[in-house]
Amino acid sequence: MPCTRRIERAGPSATLTRKPNVLVVAWYAVVVLLVMLAWLALMLAQARGQRHAAHAPPMAGPWPSISIIVPAMNEEDTIQPAMRTLMALDYPNLQVVAVDDRSTDATGAILDRMALEYPERLRVSHITELPSGWLGKCNALQHGAAMATGSWLLFTDADVLFQPATLRGAMAFAVEHAADHVVYFPRMLWHGIIEASLLSFFSMVFTLGFQTWRAESGSRRAYVGVGAFNLVRRSTYDRFGGHQALRLEVADDLMLGYLVKKHGGRTLAVNAGEDVRVRWRLGARDTVRGLERSGFAGLGFSIVRVAGTVAGTIGVLLAPYILPFVVPVPAVVIPSIAAIGAIVAAYAVNRRVQHFPVWIGLLHPVACTLFVYAFVRSAVMTSARGGLSWRGTFYSIAELKAGRVR
Repeated sequence: MPCTRRIERAGPSATLTRKPNVLVVAWYAVVVLLVMLAWLALMLAQARGQRHAAHAPPMAGPWPSISIIVPAMNEEDTIQPAMRTLMALDYPNLQVVAVDDRSTDATGAILDRMALEYPERLRVSHITELPSGWLGKCNALQHGAAMATGSWLLFTDADVLFQPATLRGAMAFAVEHAADHVVYFPRMLWHGIIEASLLSFFSMVFTLGFQTWRAESGSRRAYVGVGAFNLVRRSTYDRFGGHQALRLEVADDLMLGYLVKKHGGRTLAVNAGEDVRVRWRLGARDTVRGLERSGFAGLGFSIVRVAGTVAGTIGVLLAPYILPFVVPVPAVVIPSIAAIGAIVAAYAVNRRVQHFPVWIGLLHPVACTLFVYAFVRSAVMTSARGGLSWRGTFYSIAELKAGRVR
């Protein structure tokens, strides 16, 4: 009898069975989708649980004294507008200490003129030499704290803009919740969609990395601090040794929050809304440069951590945009598109805090790529130089590692 051949048509399931690599990629895409859904859920939880400056509780009784400490180095373009907003604060028991940290421009002269204009509120000090073993900003903050008379200290930067009622709201939160440390997340001012996408991405990474939604818990792993607004009880600050304990800490604002938690203090995190505004960097290129300068230091000068950050960013956060081109089958494409939807939704949730465009999540691949570039370049350049320059002074990696807060 003639030999007949049986022909069977293979469906998608058979294709996946015959190609284990396709099955692996399909499962990988599903895992990425689950991670992105978890990311979206955490951003929703953060948005719902975040305290807002507009909802500050009423305050009764005497207002505790506050000293605001402002370090400034070559800030002639921003120092006067920022200081004007501090002078306009309606807080009744207030002292402002501005520290000119070795400026070579008109910063010192501007501050001196303003001190004559506001003799009862503003004190100005000039630092001409940096002590050995100190970062310039940390030394300026310690210097300002030594001059301060308030029972609370507010550390802020020289380009931050305040609304008149800001301090009343912050202190009302502190008293109402028996807090030792109040952080106001500022509204980030921006110009240009690439800068906005980078800021939005970085703010989400910051939120997830430091679990800011758990800042009020007793966990030391959930801590927060920002350079724009760190309000700390003086007794708590003195308990951990002030900025002496942070003298070589690049992320001094963040690690102040860690030390508050480590020494038994309570942190309160608040969305400032319009009460506190600042432009972090001047454009997308400058934003990338800022990440280049501090990225490697922020990861503890660890190549392993940089590699993990890069692998995680590419392998998870960029994967949904890559996998459909690598294996263009429905089992990969569908979960990848769903993951992209979750990413865009997470950006949409986050944009309500910072007033980014609602569609900013569409630029997620651009933000991720620039983020990876900045961190890799930070690691390469800092390692090649053996350290980094900070406010005109070079610090070796070994010196900065030895001075890190633990």
